[in-house]
Amino acid sequence: MAEDRFRKYDELDDDEKEVLDTFRQMKLMCDYARFKYHRLQVEDLIKDYEQLKKLREEIQSKYFSVYEELLHEELIEGELDASIWGITRDHENENWDAELRLMSEIKTNFDMAINMIESGEAEQSIIDEENI
Repeated sequence: MAEDRFRKYDELDDDEKEVLDTFRQMKLMCDYARFKYHRLQVEDLIKDYEQLKKLREEIQSKYFSVYEELLHEELIEGELDASIWGITRDHENENWDAELRLMSEIKTNFDMAINMIESGEAEQSIIDEENI
């Protein structure tokens, strides 16, 4: 057993190469499906963030509208301090934008990996590593 060593791809018999090629293809197909699935999840999350930001803006607009109307009709007293809303919204947007940037980077990585598999670059890279 001590004399056993790993052989390079070029040193394998044809049937061994066929088995290795089949396993490589199966692994790439599995990775391809996983990457596409997770990319869809990330894209869906990005859409949710965009909807969240739009909804938050609509809620704030409605809030100010209702508040102003209640003040005008003298149903409530006080002043509306929009600066507090602005600070809160700026903070929310900063957090959401940071999370969106992270998800966008992750999506870009999935896009690159999918493109590498589709173009054959990933398989060639694996084959090149096997020959080292």
